Amino acid sequence: MNTFKMVKVFLTSIDCGSFTKAAEFLGYTQSNLTQMMKAFEDELGIPLLIKTKRGVEPTSEATLLIPAMRAMAAQEERFLQEADEIRGLHRGSIRIGSYVSTSSTWLPQVIGHYQSTFPEVEFNIVESGQEEMLRGLLAGDLDLALMSAPENSEVDFIPVLEDPMVVVFRPDHALGAYDYVPLEKLQDYPLIMTYREYDTDANNILLSAGLDTSVKYRSKDDFAVLSMVQHGLGISILPELTLERFPGSYDYRMLDPEFYRSLGIGIRSIKEAGPLARSVISYIKDNIR
Repeated sequence: MNTFKMVKVFLTSIDCGSFTKAAEFLGYTQSNLTQMMKAFEDELGIPLLIKTKRGVEPTSEATLLIPAMRAMAAQEERFLQEADEIRGLHRGSIRIGSYVSTSSTWLPQVIGHYQSTFPEVEFNIVESGQEEMLRGLLAGDLDLALMSAPENSEVDFIPVLEDPMVVVFRPDHALGAYDYVPLEKLQDYPLIMTYREYDTDANNILLSAGLDTSVKYRSKDDFAVLSMVQHGLGISILPELTLERFPGSYDYRMLDPEFYRSLGIGIRSIKEAGPLARSVISYIKDNIR
């Protein structure tokens, strides 16, 4: 006899207060449930339930066993949840929105881990900007997004690291004389920036200083911006993480005052996240630096 099953039937019977309600809840006929309880009593060698005017109640002997039965039921529920979670991790697909910078720095490590651990998991990566990722999360087109902390958003955000925002220029540029570049010095040079809807952090820095009118060129791609900087077309503000995977002839400095973007994971609702999404979030939080 399946003891866990019998315990569940017994606890449901006393919680419902009647065989009829318990049978309806569990999907049995009343006669089947009654027979199951009789067989359980025979196996244990003690009476478990008595009928009263109020319905069915535990016997004094059964009352002593209820705490252990509750613990067994909770243990089984945890076991089944963990089994479901493992099944969910072994297969399936996940759609992740990402900046170019996090695609080249974070995702190779993340995907490599799951390829070696759960090779049947499929990753679908969509490189886009901040606003597009927010729309994707809210519409259900994305499961997760590697993004900056959103402003006044309906999505949940899990911070991972603080990424410095830096001024980027050619190695022979006059700004190389500074240890920290004063923000007001940016107005002396043509600026090359990503579009605001793509990178809100860098553009917010300019807006806060009233320097957005100094922008001469714009692009959707961080690496295209960096290439134009290397060709001497101007300077830019970019996240330091972008520079880690882009070799070339350029230099950069922190700003004065310093600015950082809070980089992390966006999800429509962490409470509604599936096991694979929760696993990826946990891995990134524990392993990305």
